[in-house]
Amino acid sequence: MICQTTRWILLLGVLLLNRPAFAQNDAEYRRKLDQAAFLMTKATVEFLATDAQTFPNVKSKQCSCDSYDGLKEFIKQNDLVGADKLTDDAKKRAAQNIAQINQPRTALEGVKDFLVQKVATGDRITRQTLPSYPAFQSALDGIITSALGAGPAVVAPPQPVAAAEENAPAESAEMAEKTPVTTPSPTQSNWNAMDSFALILSVLSLFAVAFLAYLVIKNQKPQQSARDVQFDSQLAKLSDRISKLEVRKNQTNENFQLNAQLEALERAVRLLEQNRAEKPAAPAVKVPLEVVTPVQEAPIEPETARPSNRFRTPTLPSKPTALYARTADLGDGFSAGGLLTTPERDTVFDISLQGDTQATYQVSENADAQRLALSDPYSYLNDACEYLTQPNPNSRIRTEQVGRLTLQGDKWKITEKAKIRFI
Repeated sequence: MICQTTRWILLLGVLLLNRPAFAQNDAEYRRKLDQAAFLMTKATVEFLATDAQTFPNVKSKQCSCDSYDGLKEFIKQNDLVGADKLTDDAKKRAAQNIAQINQPRTALEGVKDFLVQKVATGDRITRQTLPSYPAFQSALDGIITSALGAGPAVVAPPQPVAAAEENAPAESAEMAEKTPVTTPSPTQSNWNAMDSFALILSVLSLFAVAFLAYLVIKNQKPQQSARDVQFDSQLAKLSDRISKLEVRKNQTNENFQLNAQLEALERAVRLLEQNRAEKPAAPAVKVPLEVVTPVQEAPIEPETARPSNRFRTPTLPSKPTALYARTADLGDGFSAGGLLTTPERDTVFDISLQGDTQATYQVSENADAQRLALSDPYSYLNDACEYLTQPNPNSRIRTEQVGRLTLQGDKWKITEKAKIRFI
């Protein structure tokens, strides 16, 4: 009783303490990544402003804005044709990468590659020869490093196009004076404190889970021993009965009936040993210990007239055709031991078996399961689904294309993600 109470207290503490801290930390970190994506887009627009050949009407090469709306106003004032569409595309790409890619560096690197490809590759590759291009590349790398490191993002201002060689030293000195100095911010300090708090909670959670696993294993050992004793007892009784029947087998009057009983008992022993080897948790097969056999003086009947055997081999349960899962708990797949054979309110995924090693899956149509998934798409849907539209808390989830699974050991590995739409 004490162990059971301790387990529930630990589990409740982990759920109450760990979940809010991680949710708050995750929201702050996402805002940080969104800000980094905006700074990279802004640096790209400022780099375009230095291309005097493409944009001859530029009035200012630096934008003091801090939002996409301010950046679009800067684009309009300097007649940067096409830059507003680039800004919208970059914003969408950043939101998609941050939502679908679990690695923050990979998500930001994808935004950087997208921006560089749009402004300095193909028929625009000549922009790589502009004096401001190295500073532009350094600014993007600095923003990514600052967003993932310990300091705020610092944007290196793009170098203006040199009109004459004699103006280069003066311009370099002016740009050096304008370079901002990296200083810690209160927001960054808060992030660091929250990261430390989340790390402490994670360590405590690991210890709690390990202790719970120890208690579960400890409590299961006596039950396993009891099952072994039960198996051994039944095997001993069946062996004793077989020995007695072997002695009576050669008696003339009971030949036929004893042979049938002996045959049934041998089948029961084989089935019992097979169940013990393959399914130790399955209930033992019950075989009657005493069979009352009337002794009759009757001639042996022909083979065709023999009565049917009254001992029937128990039928094995049929394999399920559908399984249910709460989340993709292994990141790239589902743990075979964590799947359920019946749906529950929090089973987000329905899995249809297509064979022994192949299966398909989709998001459950159950309203409760969908509300649970929409409350935190990052935790429930990101690893197993590809978004065709952005998540909306008030929408419903429709599976446009089922995902595919392959059984590898104790894991159903995701070979193709399910494609879903929020409607």
